[in-house]
Amino acid sequence: MRNGLYGSYKGKLYEARVKDSKTYILCSYNKEDIINGFSLYKDIVYVKTVSKDDVEYIYRITTFAEYNYIKVQVIKETNDKILISKMDGDCNLLLKIGMEKVDKGIYQKWVSKDSVSKIYEEKELL
Repeated sequence: MRNGLYGSYKGKLYEARVKDSKTYILCSYNKEDIINGFSLYKDIVYVKTVSKDDVEYIYRITTFAEYNYIKVQVIKETNDKILISKMDGDCNLLLKIGMEKVDKGIYQKWVSKDSVSKIYEEKELL
């Protein structure tokens, strides 16, 4: 499950963070990326700072699911469940299908992966 910015660097897609107007920080969880100049940060993730010119493409990727015929965003996932979220739509309908209001205009619910009709990503080129 992916949500956020991703950059294509040397033909591979990495999580990306904007460092400043000229550079990105790329993140990897693959130890083998050390050979590509990544270094281990806080014993958790491998990172590399690169010039924006070295990144082929930047995407915003968001994971969605169809739950009771409603398009919802997938926020988290475990082995058999996903946390779905919706920030617009008929609040009475969202409550009726068991979603819980967690903040003003934000509804969430943990559901089994089997209870959604599909899980998919939308990729926006930036």
